[in-house]
Amino acid sequence: MDRIWNHAWRIVGRELKIDRYYLIASTLFIAYMAFFSGLMVSMISEEPRFSLVADLFFWAVASMTGYYFSRRMMKFIAEDSYTQMLAYYRVLPISPKVIALARCQQLALATVFNGILLFGLMYVLHSGIREQLNPGAFVAFALLWTGFGLISNSAYIVLELSVRGKAYFWYSLVLVIALTLLVLILHFSGVHIVEGTMRISKEHGVFSPIAWSFFAAGVLSIYVSYRALVIKLPKRNLA
Repeated sequence: MDRIWNHAWRIVGRELKIDRYYLIASTLFIAYMAFFSGLMVSMISEEPRFSLVADLFFWAVASMTGYYFSRRMMKFIAEDSYTQMLAYYRVLPISPKVIALARCQQLALATVFNGILLFGLMYVLHSGIREQLNPGAFVAFALLWTGFGLISNSAYIVLELSVRGKAYFWYSLVLVIALTLLVLILHFSGVHIVEGTMRISKEHGVFSPIAWSFFAAGVLSIYVSYRALVIKLPKRNLA
């Protein structure tokens, strides 16, 4: 198992080195999203009409923490870049366990870095958030949404490596539409997601069982996606 972990980290390191310039753009993008999304969240208590916008926008922002910009990500439709990557690794050969673990490591690493940047800047830049949530409550808020991001991104990485680029695009589009419709249904049913998660975090603080349950579910979803990829990758037709 140690050898699998070491080989997976080598792949992650190689990918980061190749995409180092994309990482700068990715960091700037997350910082921009932190300012913009934090502005909406901080204004919910004063301007209730921002609740719907925050509900529609913030789940997408939370999902972005699991990714960083890369050439492969930008070219996945035109060049079917993920399929090309798998074909390259199969020729070397690299085992499906190493490939699956490397992708899960990338997800975890991106989530930690982007999550700290996103939620850290949100809290530092916006006094409206600090007035509503103390540091412990905001940690609970961040954990809850990080858990959601891990759950959604775990599904995405399975799709990413299981189907071709165009199919991945359409599956992703269907998921986005489904989640958007779900948010709209909940909102007009009186369930305001962002406002509700802020209230839960404020009431229970850093020891919020809901926040930690979501985060634990997110961590578990990474393992589930790893097991799914180990099964799917050997069967993937790369011709």
